[in-house]
Amino acid sequence: LAMVLSCGFFMACSAGMMIINKMVIRSVNMPNTIVMIQMAFTVLLLCAYPCGLHFGSLKDVKRWSLTVPWLFTVMLASSMLSLRYSSMGAIVVMRNISPLASLCIEGVFTGEKIEIDVWTLLSLLVVLSGVVLYVSHDIAFSPIGMLCMIANLAAGVFERLLQRKMIAVEPIDINKTGMMLLNNSISMVPMTGMILASGEAGSWHEFRDLSRSGWALLFASCVNAVGISWAGINAQAYVTATTFMVLANLNKFVVVGFGIVVLQEASSWQAVVGCCCALGGGLLYARARTNLARKAVPQETSQEISKRLIMSAVDEEEEEVAMK
Repeated sequence: LAMVLSCGFFMACSAGMMIINKMVIRSVNMPNTIVMIQMAFTVLLLCAYPCGLHFGSLKDVKRWSLTVPWLFTVMLASSMLSLRYSSMGAIVVMRNISPLASLCIEGVFTGEKIEIDVWTLLSLLVVLSGVVLYVSHDIAFSPIGMLCMIANLAAGVFERLLQRKMIAVEPIDINKTGMMLLNNSISMVPMTGMILASGEAGSWHEFRDLSRSGWALLFASCVNAVGISWAGINAQAYVTATTFMVLANLNKFVVVGFGIVVLQEASSWQAVVGCCCALGGGLLYARARTNLARKAVPQETSQEISKRLIMSAVDEEEEEVAMK
């Protein structure tokens, strides 16, 4: 039940984050600054309740700080830039490739034994074919957007693999809120450099003209950022990095539908079929992984059950005799 609730909460935050960020970008065309505001909001909220933070050792803090936050920065920044230059549908479809990349390297990277069967490979091939079909008919395709999506995919794969290794495989002594604080506080350093390099600081005066609805969307994105930051780390304790990425993509039917209906994104039949293939492949993958998990659990035969019951009865009789 904990795994279901954890994954469900992450999926809800993930879908909401993409839609809200897309709307915020349309109101405030400063993607790096928006990410910085979300990070600062998360840090302030966590520091307001320091008793909930736990850092076991300096070694563990260094191990996390020197790797995950930097990939976290690239992932968030490239995600916002992707929303600026690409449609939400294109981002959703491209992200469905991430489990394929993760599956190829996860076993080596984390040391976990990753079971693979024909249905797993077939599901990921369906995803890949859907991606190709959608991208080839995406009306909002742009080379810059594609580069941002590729950077987001690569950073996301390695960030999830590192998180999985340090949370579940070789756990470090830092609690979830501590990991959130490290991620967001350290990431503010490179993000500051990106803001200065992009020249966004010169446009900050535009916030004075932001409407109430714009401020409301920005605040909602900050709240959602806190939620998805915690939900992502929490879910990694229950599922492998590859399965985590599939879960992150399964809820995107709502995102794609919102993009087509509200934002007038790609809606040709080829794009719709490609999107359905990519998301349907994700569902097929989830089913294949569930079946593999069931096979991995040893099942007792009727003979083994009978033998266990007989042995238990014999042990009880011996105990009664000993007591007499």
